[in-house]
Amino acid sequence: MQEMDKAFDFKTAQHRWYEQWETSRIFEAQPESGKKPWSIVIPPPNITGNLHMGHALVFTLHDILTRFKRAQGYDALWVPGVDHAGIATQVVVERQLKESEGKSRHDVGREAFLERLWSWKDENQGAIENQLRRLGASVDWTRKRFTMDPDLNRAVRKVFAASYKAGRIYKGPRMIQWDPASQTALSDLEVKYVERHGKLWHLRYPLADGSGFVVVATTRPETMLGDTGVAVHPEDERYGHLVGKMVKLPLTDREIPVVADTFVDPKFGTGCVKLTPAHDPNDNAAGKRLGLASITVIGFDARMTAEAGPAYAGLDRFDCRKKVIHDLEKLELMDKIEPYTHQVSVSDRSGAVLEPLVSEQWFMKVDEAAAKALASVRDGRIRFTPERWAGVWEHWLVNIQDWCISRQLWWGHRIPAWTCDACGHLNVEEEAPKACGKCGSTALTQDPDTLDTWFSSALWPFSVFGWPDETGDLKRYYPTSVLITGYDILFFWVARMVMAGLTWTDEVPFRDVYFNALVRDEHGAKMSKSKGNVIDPLQTMDDYGTDALRYSLAAMAAPGTDISLSVSRLEASRNFCNKLWNAARFVQMNLTPDVTLDVKPELGEAEYWMIRRLRESLEQTTRAIEEFRFHEAAETLYHLVWDDFCATYIELAKVTLQNGTTAQKAAILHFLDILLRALHPVVPFLTEEIHAAVMDGRLPQGEPALLAARSWPLDDPLLRVEGGDPDLVPRFQEVLTAFLRLKADNGVDPAKRVPAFCTLTSLEPFTEGLKSIARLESVAFPDGDIHAPTRAVGVVTGGTVALELAGLKDPAAEKAKLEKERDKLEKELESSLARLADESFVTKAPEAAVAKMRAGAAEKQARLAKIRELLAV
Repeated sequence: MQEMDKAFDFKTAQHRWYEQWETSRIFEAQPESGKKPWSIVIPPPNITGNLHMGHALVFTLHDILTRFKRAQGYDALWVPGVDHAGIATQVVVERQLKESEGKSRHDVGREAFLERLWSWKDENQGAIENQLRRLGASVDWTRKRFTMDPDLNRAVRKVFAASYKAGRIYKGPRMIQWDPASQTALSDLEVKYVERHGKLWHLRYPLADGSGFVVVATTRPETMLGDTGVAVHPEDERYGHLVGKMVKLPLTDREIPVVADTFVDPKFGTGCVKLTPAHDPNDNAAGKRLGLASITVIGFDARMTAEAGPAYAGLDRFDCRKKVIHDLEKLELMDKIEPYTHQVSVSDRSGAVLEPLVSEQWFMKVDEAAAKALASVRDGRIRFTPERWAGVWEHWLVNIQDWCISRQLWWGHRIPAWTCDACGHLNVEEEAPKACGKCGSTALTQDPDTLDTWFSSALWPFSVFGWPDETGDLKRYYPTSVLITGYDILFFWVARMVMAGLTWTDEVPFRDVYFNALVRDEHGAKMSKSKGNVIDPLQTMDDYGTDALRYSLAAMAAPGTDISLSVSRLEASRNFCNKLWNAARFVQMNLTPDVTLDVKPELGEAEYWMIRRLRESLEQTTRAIEEFRFHEAAETLYHLVWDDFCATYIELAKVTLQNGTTAQKAAILHFLDILLRALHPVVPFLTEEIHAAVMDGRLPQGEPALLAARSWPLDDPLLRVEGGDPDLVPRFQEVLTAFLRLKADNGVDPAKRVPAFCTLTSLEPFTEGLKSIARLESVAFPDGDIHAPTRAVGVVTGGTVALELAGLKDPAAEKAKLEKERDKLEKELESSLARLADESFVTKAPEAAVAKMRAGAAEKQARLAKIRELLAV
C-alpha cells in the first residue's frame, strides 16, 4: 500500500484518473445490461471557443447527476457533442482569412471556404472535448455527435422537406431583423436590446396647402427619406382636422398623407408619427392596414439606396443621419432636439446595430406545435424546476410568431430546395432531385441559404440517437430523462426541442427541465471581458483543482438564484477538499494491513452515532440530487465530512485507531468508504485518488477497483444497523461546545489547557475526546456541585460544566465587567426597541435600515441573555 502524500497533487491526478475511467469504458452505455435506462444529452457547446464558467456550471451539474444515477444502478448515458454555431463560426474563420490572406469568403469561393471551416472545426472540436475531460465529464465518447454530422443532416433535411410539403414551411417577403455585419437575417430571439443614450429629433413636415406644418419625433432621422405617411391617433382632437391632408416630405419631391391609426401613442413626442413601412415593424404593419407604399431607402449593406435620392444614395446609414440633420437644420425644418434614452436592437452574435428590412426568407409556422408544447407543461408531462419558468413559457408560446429559419450564411445545413432554371418550379426534397418535378429539366439551382443553427439544435434530443431511423438507442434512451440548461435559452432551444419532439416523435423529449442559474462575479455583476471580471474555468482548474471548482459551483447552485462566484468561495472549497484528504491520510496512517472492508466492524456509542449521521445525511443528499437541489446536497455532504466525521468522530476514534483491535479499526474504514462513494459525484478526482490509496487491498472480492464504478452507498448494509443511545454523542457535542464557549467568554486562550468539570457522568467514556478537542488539562465527573468562586460555570441539558480559572481570572473583576456590559446593553436595547415601536420610523425609513436595526436588537437580546446566565451562576 502506497502512503498518501501530504497534499493532493490534483494536476497529475486529474489527467491520470480520467484516462483510466475512459480506458475502463465505465462511462459507456450498457444497452444489453438489463439495467433501467437513464439518459441525458449535453447542451452542445459552440465549436467557436473555450468553455466559460456557465459551461462549467451546467456540465458539472450534468456530471453530478449522471455519476449519481450510474452509482444507483441505472444504465446511465450522457451523450456529448458540439454545435456548429453558424454565424459565430463563419465570422471567426472569415476574420482569420482576412487577417492571414487579406481575402473574404467570396474571394476564395464557397467550396474552398467550407473546406477551411471543416478543418477549423476538427481542430477546435478536439480542444473542447479535452476541456470536458478536464472538468471530469463522464460522457459516452463512443456516441459523441456534431450538429452537422451526416446523420443529423439527414434528419434536418427530412424535417424541412416534410414540413414544406405539409404547408408548415413557406418562403415569402416579410420584415426581418437584418445583421449588416454578418450579412444575414436573424430570428427575433437573436436580437439583443441595448439601452443607449441618444437623441430624439423633432422634424417639421410642411402641409402641402401651405397652412402650416406637423412635427414628428424620431430617433432615426435617416429613415424619413422612406416615409410614406404621417399617422395620428383617431381620437386625438389636436390633429383630427389634418387627417386626409397631404404633407410635403422634406428633402424629397414627394407628398405623403396624414392618416389615423390606433397604434399611435398620443403621449409620445408630438403625437404625430412618421411612417416608414420598409424600415420599422410597427410601421410595416400599419402601412399594410392603411395601404401605404413601402420604399426601401437602406440596403442590406447598411448604405442608402437610390430610392433615398441622389444626395444620399451610397452613404452609410449613420453618415446619412448626420447629413439629413444638417440639411433639415439648413432648411429650418428641425423643430428641436432632445436627449433620449431608448432600446437599440443589436445582433446577439456580431454586436452590429440591426436593420429591420423586408426580405425574401424562409419561415416556419409554429402555432400548432406551440399549442402542443403548452399542453405538455400544463398536463405535467414536462416539469420545470424552478416552477416559475412555466409562467414565462406560457406567455411566450401563447404569443409566438412564425420563425424565420433561413440565414444568408455558407456554414450550416443548406436548405434542401432547388429552383428549376427552365420553368421556375421550386423542388423541395430530402435528397437532391435529378430533375425538376414539374417539367423534367435537369437544370436545377439549390437555394444558397442555410438554416438557423437552432433548427438542427431543436432535433438534438432524438437525432443524436439515429432518428429518423428506428434505432436501438432511440427506442431505449428516448425520451431522455432530464434536460439541464440555462434559462437564457428557454425559447431559443428548450421550446423548440419540445415542439420538434412532439411533432416528429409524438413524445416530449425529456420529462424534467432544470434551469440552472447564471454565474456572475462576486458582486453579482455579469461577467464580461470589457469589465475585466471574467473568471476563467480552465485557469481556475489549474489554480485550485477541478474538484474545488465543481464543489463551489454545486454548493451555490440553488434553483432560481444566480451564482456570485469569488476567489474566497474557491479557496473555501479547496480547504474542504484538503480537509477530506487530511482526514483520509490520518485514517490510512493508522490502519494495519489486516483492516479491510471484509472485516465486520466492532461498534460502540460513537460508531452507532456516526452510522445514524451517515444514514440521515445520505437520505437527505439522495433526495436533494433527485430534486435538483444540488446546493443542499453539497451542504449536507460538507457538514457530514467537516463536522461529523472530522471534527467529532475522528477525534473520538483516535484512541481506537491507535490502540484498538482490527474490528474496531474496521469501522472507520467502512465510514470513509461510504463517504468517498457519496462525495464522488461532486468531487470525482479527489475521491478516486483517496479511494485508490486507502482501499488498495482492502476491497471485498469482486468489488470494482475504480470508485467511479462502485454503487451509491445509501443501501450499504452497515447503514441499516441500529444501536446505542441516540442522545449520547449530541450531548457530548453540547458539552464540548459549552467548554469552548466558556473559554471564549472568559478570555482564555483556546490552546491553554485548564482543568474541567462535568456533572454528566454518562460522558465519562468520552473524556479523551473532550480533552483533545477542547484542549483541556483534565475532565472530572464529580457527583456533587461543581460551583466554586474560581470557576466559570455553564449550563447544559441535564447538568452543568465548569472550567477552573484559578490564577487566570479575578472573579470579582469579571463579574463587575459583565454587570457593566449588561447595563450598557440594556440601555441600547431599550432605545432600539423604542425606535422599532415607532410606526412612523418603520413605515418611512428605508427597508434596509429597519432590517438592520431589528437584527441589531436581536443580537443585543441574545448577548444580554448570555450575560444574565453567566451572572446567575
